[in-house]
Amino acid sequence: MKHWHHPQRLTFGAVLIALILATAALAQTGQISQVENRVVQKRMMAMNLANTALGTLTDMMGGRAFFDEARARGARRSLISATGDITPTFRKRRSDPLSHARPEIWRHWRDFKGRAKTAQQAARRLDTDSLSDLRRTLPSLISACLDCHRAYRSPM
Repeated sequence: MKHWHHPQRLTFGAVLIALILATAALAQTGQISQVENRVVQKRMMAMNLANTALGTLTDMMGGRAFFDEARARGARRSLISATGDITPTFRKRRSDPLSHARPEIWRHWRDFKGRAKTAQQAARRLDTDSLSDLRRTLPSLISACLDCHRAYRSPM
């Protein structure tokens, strides 16, 4: 019985966390056009792309949208692209009052790069062939995103 409840709890938790991330992304969306530094603007757009794709997948995973394999594959591609942009867009230390990037990113660059790599690996491992495969593989990506955000992103 415990085995049956654990995946269900993990899925609910993953959906809840993704909703929190998506809410933060919506708040950030209106700010991007106000960002003066183009490097910061580019990395915020990459994070927004990831959040949009994540929202698509969590909606499917949580039953708020029907599972659509083609849309899920497209969201996976977006996540692979966005996670691949993390290190390049953060390489140069740039700031903006609307940025939520903590200065610890550049002080702990090796750790940050490792977390970005973990997120990209999780995005590549996403299995979008079926809803059950998505439910099995998406939580590790959500976890990778949250781990990095806890360490390197200031609250809104």
